[in-house]
Amino acid sequence: MKTNLRLFSTAGSPRFEVYGIDFGWGRPKKVEIVSIGETGAFSLSESKNGNGRIEIGLVLNKPVMESFAALFHKGLSSSS
Repeated sequence: MKTNLRLFSTAGSPRFEVYGIDFGWGRPKKVEIVSIGETGAFSLSESKNGNGRIEIGLVLNKPVMESFAALFHKGLSSSS
């Protein structure tokens, strides 16, 4: 058995158009994928505001998330 195997799972898709769903009481104000409780999971869905934007849900251990957030912010800052 491989010990260096890493498993990632995904939930959601920008093509689900979850912000367009209306069950009779109006469109949702906020949508969250609740099935990504395992570390290493992530989800993608279209943004509430649309325009081709996406929302990303990500589950990482706290130190890894802090590193990811710093790198992500740095990437956003350098691209503007």
